[in-house]
Amino acid sequence: MMGQTKPNKIFLIINEYAGHGKGATSVDILIPFLKKNDFEVEFVFTRRQGHATELAAKASSEGFGLVVAVGGDGTVNEVAQGLIGTHTPMGIIPIGSGNGLARELGISMNIRRSARTLIGGKTLDLDVCKINDQRFLCTSGIGFDALIAHKMSKSASRGFLSYVKLVVQEIIFLKPMEVRMKINGVHIAESVFLVTFANASQFGNNAYIAPSASMTDGLIDVVVVKKFAKIWLPVFVTALFTRQIHKLPFVECYKAKHIDLELADTLYFHFDGEPGQLKIPAQVKLDPEKIRVRCMK
Repeated sequence: MMGQTKPNKIFLIINEYAGHGKGATSVDILIPFLKKNDFEVEFVFTRRQGHATELAAKASSEGFGLVVAVGGDGTVNEVAQGLIGTHTPMGIIPIGSGNGLARELGISMNIRRSARTLIGGKTLDLDVCKINDQRFLCTSGIGFDALIAHKMSKSASRGFLSYVKLVVQEIIFLKPMEVRMKINGVHIAESVFLVTFANASQFGNNAYIAPSASMTDGLIDVVVVKKFAKIWLPVFVTALFTRQIHKLPFVECYKAKHIDLELADTLYFHFDGEPGQLKIPAQVKLDPEKIRVRCMK
């Protein structure tokens, strides 16, 4: 049974290992700040995969006015899964390596500044997308980025530098895959390096894969990066960080409500940077539910 909402009660869900231990020490900043602003605060450190989702759903049912993910993209994604379709907004204290959703929403990477967003920001209702039964908030996709997500999940070291090192290692062996899909009723068959289904404009770290994407327009941006000569790699990377990727001759962009993925020569997909096993045929579409998020926009 849904508890009565108590707007002055905040529940923090913390990955204590995020940000090289920033999660563990974040309570020393957040708790005094929130209490000083007349909020009641409770917090829990996550202990296992899926724990944050359980905690978020429970906090929502108990009537907390705001449930906050303190960690990286994985923590944010798990907390979101427990709040989608509820009236309880999610706050974000970003202390991970990518921080895709936080950057998309203009939330500061500084703990103190992002804490101010929890009490002084506004709440937006954001679109939620699905690839088969897996919900995602920012991006999902197949190809090179999904391969990197899979390999990162098995890596002993995390963080942005480890990610860059892995990309450099793997990009040498970059091979195209065959894809066949239907977008807005139009059949597309291409040899591609990656296909991204974007609700948000960026992967994280200000790498803009879909510069025109909006999380409130009810549409999914589809970015198809076709096979290209490796001499273009520096140009491709520069375009990612300058919001120019849509101008490259081997990139095609679409907007759709529904995508049928009929063929993909790969075993993997990613959802907000987390690895998944791809089942074909697959459908990518908008979820009927939304999520409320506290942000600066």
